[in-house]
Amino acid sequence: MKLSTKHKLFFYIFLIFALFITGILVANQLTLYFTIALFLVMLLLIHLVIESFEKSVRQFRDHKYRQEITGNIAHELRTPVTSIRGYLETVLETQLDPEKEHYFINQAYNQTIVLSELIRDMGLITKIEDAPSKFQITSVCINQLLIELKADLQLVLQEKGVEMEWDIPENLVIQGNQNLLYSIFRNLADNALRYAGEHIKIEITGNQDKQYCYFSFSDNGVGILDETHLDRLFERFYRINEGRTRDSGGSGLGLSIVKNAITFHKGFICAKNREGGGLEFLFSLKTDISRV
Repeated sequence: MKLSTKHKLFFYIFLIFALFITGILVANQLTLYFTIALFLVMLLLIHLVIESFEKSVRQFRDHKYRQEITGNIAHELRTPVTSIRGYLETVLETQLDPEKEHYFINQAYNQTIVLSELIRDMGLITKIEDAPSKFQITSVCINQLLIELKADLQLVLQEKGVEMEWDIPENLVIQGNQNLLYSIFRNLADNALRYAGEHIKIEITGNQDKQYCYFSFSDNGVGILDETHLDRLFERFYRINEGRTRDSGGSGLGLSIVKNAITFHKGFICAKNREGGGLEFLFSLKTDISRV
């Protein structure tokens, strides 16, 4: 068990007191007191070294994490910014017929949408991590939420020939944040629509006990051949194939948002391949996060 700094301090104080009492009981000799004092100084020095080492490790990890995140963000921003610049330079510096000019302007516009999604999703993750108290807690009916989600996705579901069905108890209500709960199911659905293939079926099931709700979100699409990727799906900007997110759209933060939103609701998520093909996400959400 790892001791906190406060517990370590109490331990050293107790040890000093115990050694002092021992010295009084055993003998009243100057050599003994000198030995005890020297031993205590050594303990304090060891304590300072340990604290300094732990602080250095924490700072190194934080610095490395910030470097990694900054590098990932810069990498993700570079592609749409470079594309926008290239399209606009072509329009400004080249004589184009109206059709081609419209094409390049439209491509630049599409890249601004990619940038907007990236900035929006980064802001949401930061808010979940740094300011969770700012999210309002209300009663959310999951069945009604899924009805709204299906209506929002109706066009793309029809275009790709995707069925979306769920089996959720009518009375399944969560005391949580409406927008974050919606983002969980929306991002999982977007992930399936982008990567699972066309003419698939999305199925959502759920049940609950006194404290938690348990969900399965699955599709019968292509799944993930190399299962070593499954544990990393929720990392920011993680790609199974380099360039996959850019080719298929999205900010690359969808599943990271899912994990953060589930963590906000005191739950846990994992991913696995289905035996019959496709991908399945299993996750839990606390029924009432206002009760700690």
